[in-house]
Formats: sequence, C-alpha cells, structure tokens
Amino acid sequence: MFKTSYKVLLALAFIIIVAYFLQNRANSPEACTKAEGMWIDVKEVCETPTKKVIFQSLSKPHPVSVLLPDTDALVLLDNAEQIDDSIYFRGQFEKLVTAANNKNQTYYERASVHLNMSKLALLSLEKEKITYFAAPFIINKAGSGIFTYVGLFSFDFTTGKAKHLSTVLLGNRIKEENITVKEMSVVKENIFVQEGVIRVDYKTHGSNQAFSEYPIESESQLLQLVGLDPASDKQATFRVLQTLHPSWDTDKDGINDCEKENSCDHSLDYSLPKLDTAENEQENK
Repeated sequence: MFKTSYKVLLALAFIIIVAYFLQNRANSPEACTKAEGMWIDVKEVCETPTKKVIFQSLSKPHPVSVLLPDTDALVLLDNAEQIDDSIYFRGQFEKLVTAANNKNQTYYERASVHLNMSKLALLSLEKEKITYFAAPFIINKAGSGIFTYVGLFSFDFTTGKAKHLSTVLLGNRIKEENITVKEMSVVKENIFVQEGVIRVDYKTHGSNQAFSEYPIESESQLLQLVGLDPASDKQATFRVLQTLHPSWDTDKDGINDCEKENSCDHSLDYSLPKLDTAENEQENK
C-alpha cells in the first residue's frame, strides 16, 4: 500500500515537472518567434501582434464591410484570396437599378471589392480599446474602371469587429500603392496631443499613356489622421493635405514645416514654392 502511494506521488511529481518545463519552453522568446508573436521581456509573455489579431478576427469570425464611395451600400468582405504576393479580403456588390431615361428598364449594377490586407498600416499603438489602421482597396466596376482607394478603419478589441470610417480616391488602374506612417496620433489622458499623418505613394498613368500600359508616373498624397480616439471612433476621419512643394519641407520628412510650428495658414497654396524662393529663382534667371 505504502509503495503504491509512493509511486503515484512520484509519477505526479514527474508529470508536474515535465509540464512546468514544457510550459516554460512554450513561453520562451524562441517559441514566440516561431508562432510569429512578440516577446515582452518585462512581462515574460508572448503577445500576438496587433496586425495578426486584426487579420485573424476579420478573416472569419467578424468580416469587415466596405462602404462604396458616393453611396450608402455596404459590401461584406467574407472571402479571402491571394493575388501575386498580396492577400485580399473580397466581396461582391449587386443592385437592381432603374434606368434614368426609362422607368420600365432595369439592370444590375455590379462591383467587386478587394481590401489589400498585406499593405495594412497600423495608425495607433492601442492594444485594449479601439485601434486604427489604413489599407488600400480596389473597386472593380464592369465597364467603368478599376479604382483604388485608401480606407481608414477602426478595430475594437472588445468585439473583434472593424468599421470602415473614411475613404480617399487614389486613381484608376494605379499600381504599387504603399502607405507610410509619418506620425501616429498621440493621446494622453483622453486628450489629443497631436494628430498623425500618413503618406500614400503609388504609380499612375502619364498623360500620354494608355490604361492598358503599366503606369510609370510617381504620385503621392498626404493624409492627416483626425479624431483617432481609443475610446470612440465617431470623429475619426482622413483629411487630405496639399501636396507640398519642397521649399516648405526643409527637413525632407514629407510634412510641412508649419505643421510642427502650429503656424500653417490654410489660405496659402503649399503646392506652390515659397514666395521668397520663387523670387530668388526669378532673379537668378
């Protein structure tokens, strides 16, 4: 009897030691890297990166919907597919429309929407309430073009759901769109300290190019991030900033110098050179 109890206790102790060893091994920087996680030294825990959390949530449990520009139609993106090196969430839109010149004639308006999740850019470091991200998406309307936009989205960690908040058109049949976060929106004690800025670079067609050709002209847009509150997304939106002339950006960071000095005059056209720069150029001719 004593020997049997001793063996049972010894087996239990062995199981506890092995489990402890395996747990520590699983919760290690090496295992975290293999799981594509982020190891936090201070807490000694492996956290799932925010981008991965968003992707996993939207890929199946809570697919996101995109609001078609200039309409109130929401398109549910409930399919995923890979095209070249990018992963897209895809949805289809179909609506019966009455012809404007003949009330007895109807036709179906159709479009497909592709949200490029491989080019998702995080706009906030929030990990508990509401975070924000930007991503390009394509709307393909039969016979009218293939238009690319950049969208602003919120993601609620509590519900695991995302919401489409704002849209900016980039162009028709563009390529190589890329989002760079210049500054993130900063919030301290629920007070906005600074509004962030992103830059979207892409290739568009030249004036003498056909749409069937690969676009060669480089273009960019600066978008200000407005109202990215971790407690509520009701005020969150994009604000398109004027394309800067280099004379307004002395440190070449893509942001108007006056934004940092809070001295911008919105009556000025910052796409034109500074007056003193233009005068100097005229004098040198």
